[in-house]
Amino acid sequence: MLGFEEYISETEIVLKEHRDYEMLKNMKWYFIELPKFRNAKVDMDDKLNQWLAFIDDYKGERARMAEEKNEVIKKARVEMNYLTGEEAERRLQWLREKWEMDYNSDMGQARREGMKLGLEEGREKGLKEGRKEGLKEGRKEGRKEGKEEVIKKMLKANMPIEQISELTEINREEIEKIMEETEK
Repeated sequence: MLGFEEYISETEIVLKEHRDYEMLKNMKWYFIELPKFRNAKVDMDDKLNQWLAFIDDYKGERARMAEEKNEVIKKARVEMNYLTGEEAERRLQWLREKWEMDYNSDMGQARREGMKLGLEEGREKGLKEGRKEGLKEGRKEGRKEGKEEVIKKMLKANMPIEQISELTEINREEIEKIMEETEK
């Protein structure tokens, strides 16, 4: 152990004869003393401390705290269990991962096929409903035009408006409107 209180020490590489000249400026060496880390009161919100807790004892209490704060460490624990577990555990983990990938793939394919089928079925349903609605409107319009023709003939035959209304079940105002259009 180094003779310092800190559990992480940073070093630089300098020339022996020229101590002020730093070599490998972009590279530093860190000495991490885990016994000092274990005994220190550390801030578990610090990511480096979270990883040190995981490295030191990935099943320990500090590692669990780190997992709660860091989703990546939680994934690392799953991977570590997979790598260090027994053969049966590794096989089960592999089967779970395979199932999840297969499930996601199958669901994606089903969504794509469903969207394609949905478009085709929707188009067919729309055309069918459109035809049905068109026939319904056409019949309604045809009946109305047919009644108007009958009313015009009745008016030409000088039949009273009350009698025309009674026979055709059309109100007096509409018959008068048809009469005005005929006179134009």
